[in-house]
Amino acid sequence: MKKQIVLAVAGLALSWTVQAQSNADLNTRLQNGRILVDQQKYELAMAELMPLTQAATGKSYAPDAAFLYSVAAARQKRWAEADKMLTQLISEHQNWGGLADAHYLHGQVLFEKKEYLRALKALEPIQDKSLQDDVAAMKRHYMLLLQDKATFQYLMRQFPQDATLAKAYADKLVGGWFTEQDRPQLETLVRQFNLDRSYLQRTSAVRKAEYNVAVLLPFNVSDAGVTVDKKNLFITDFYAGLLAAQDSLQRQGARVNVYPYDTKNDTAQIRKVLEQPELGTMDLVVGPIYKNNSAYAAKIAQQRNLNMVNPFSDDLEVTKGNPYLHLLETSVATQGQRAAAYAYQTFPRKTAAVIYDSEKDDTTFAGSFRRTYLALGGKVVHFQKINAKTSANVGPALATVNLKDLGVLVVQSSAAPVATSTVSYLEQRAAKVPVLVSQKWLEMPQISFSQFDFLEMYFLAPKYIDLENPAVQEFKRAYTRRYNLPPSAFTYAGFELLHYFGRQLQENGYAAPPRLSGVQPGRFYQGIGYQTTTGTQAQDNQYLPILKLENGHFLVVNPVL
Repeated sequence: MKKQIVLAVAGLALSWTVQAQSNADLNTRLQNGRILVDQQKYELAMAELMPLTQAATGKSYAPDAAFLYSVAAARQKRWAEADKMLTQLISEHQNWGGLADAHYLHGQVLFEKKEYLRALKALEPIQDKSLQDDVAAMKRHYMLLLQDKATFQYLMRQFPQDATLAKAYADKLVGGWFTEQDRPQLETLVRQFNLDRSYLQRTSAVRKAEYNVAVLLPFNVSDAGVTVDKKNLFITDFYAGLLAAQDSLQRQGARVNVYPYDTKNDTAQIRKVLEQPELGTMDLVVGPIYKNNSAYAAKIAQQRNLNMVNPFSDDLEVTKGNPYLHLLETSVATQGQRAAAYAYQTFPRKTAAVIYDSEKDDTTFAGSFRRTYLALGGKVVHFQKINAKTSANVGPALATVNLKDLGVLVVQSSAAPVATSTVSYLEQRAAKVPVLVSQKWLEMPQISFSQFDFLEMYFLAPKYIDLENPAVQEFKRAYTRRYNLPPSAFTYAGFELLHYFGRQLQENGYAAPPRLSGVQPGRFYQGIGYQTTTGTQAQDNQYLPILKLENGHFLVVNPVL
């Protein structure tokens, strides 16, 4: 309490000092704060601007300072502070010229706080036509993230004339919320807001004699034909896998038409392709593959209600707010969940130590593993980040860990020095603790298979292909005869993608978003499926193969049954 009083007095004294300052001093301080925000020095900016935010400093400076302060707080995700300052700004400076921007930022802050009603009310006063599209895009983005149907219905009742809200709710209905009891409301929304009548059709799967798949890839077609070099050889490998799956499906009685489009890794070309009327007849769009192009294309596809699958990304963030976009890969976050579930269910001791590198994917995996393991009832006794670029020695990180009593050790890093340091550390202590690591460790020549065999190593292998599988060997022989080249990992990915999604269309019919099965064995992949453990439909592959080396052979310890 004493500390709070001292802080309050200090703040009061500071405000008196500011009042005594000249306009030039106040303006200099405001400009300093603006520069600090631009330089992303948000803590310093907030400290510089805070004294200026009080109305007593004069109407010329307080609203600008309050807005800049709110921007700095929001950039640091300090939503409560940004909310408080914006509320003060809007209340005390109702004639300020930048009020529309303040309302817009306030809406975003409140959405981030999951205060949906306040957020929508904060955006209501904005009349600036230049902001209308941005306001609609913001509302749609956050409302599609809302997972509670009852909350969404309540908001619909509060804003019955909001077209953006109505369209987003219709998308949520056809995206999985729909029940027959919702049909009257959906029909009303289609009629009232002039929505496409296909919304009513998509509540039930449409079965067809054949299905159409558009493939958007940088084929680099020119007047001289397709240009193939080492940089885009994986594109032709992937497309060849798609065509092989098309042939396989046709032999099974499932007709899937494949329509290739050359995107040339060009945003303008991608937009041109996606806006073609014929794309509306596609039951699935494969690609684009590069991150920026994929995000851009996904927005257009969502506007047109086109089902899309990204074949190579393992970043679940790209699917947020877009129920039509799916990943062929098991996302890094899901890998962490599946690894934690396997460890908890398999190893007797329910304790884990997690060492993880500072790379984004490693951090995402580690956080996902930890949350899942704790939720299941396990205990994470050690959780430490390392930086392989500055020090790859795991010894200090493991110095306080009792390996003999540990249930599982997780080392999440693809850096070779981290792998060699870990193996050396465990060998020196003859540790037999189960260790979960990336499959990439198997590709490191510094470590022999016999070393892995001696230790209790488990390898997380999302793209594992069993080359000893007779089906794989048969496919490899046939493919090599046809192309004079063996299939690559991209070939198998192309085959698995079209074979799985083609079978789903054949069995479940067309729906937007698509209706996808739980995990089942793939043709070459160990498993593929999009149902979570709770029965809801996910947007990335939910199966993660885990390997163990036994007498020189790999064993999948968590097979799909």
